Amino acid sequence: MARALDVTVVIAPPLRSLFEGRREISLGVPANAGVGDVVEVLLSLYPKLWQHLAGDLLATGGSYVHLGLHEHSLEELALGGTGLSTGRRLLLFVLSRPPPGIPTSASG
Repeated sequence: MARALDVTVVIAPPLRSLFEGRREISLGVPANAGVGDVVEVLLSLYPKLWQHLAGDLLATGGSYVHLGLHEHSLEELALGGTGLSTGRRLLLFVLSRPPPGIPTSASG
């Protein structure tokens, strides 16, 4: 049987109320788990997180969650891996999105 991975999720201050005030959450996940599995576990343990996920519906403004990964995790994901290994830290932070019709300051 494959050994479980210990993954730490670091919670940004604006999101801590969704996670009972916690700064970090340590999760034990199966060895073959990926980043998506970690997000699923977080959503099942902390259902208030759903309200901050960006979805396919029309954006109405407000804030939404971003997941930050270490460079090595991103490289592993790009090569078809899980993006996880024991000791890795995932960062959850929140950004705001303008209401529809309000131009952003980003230029492309």
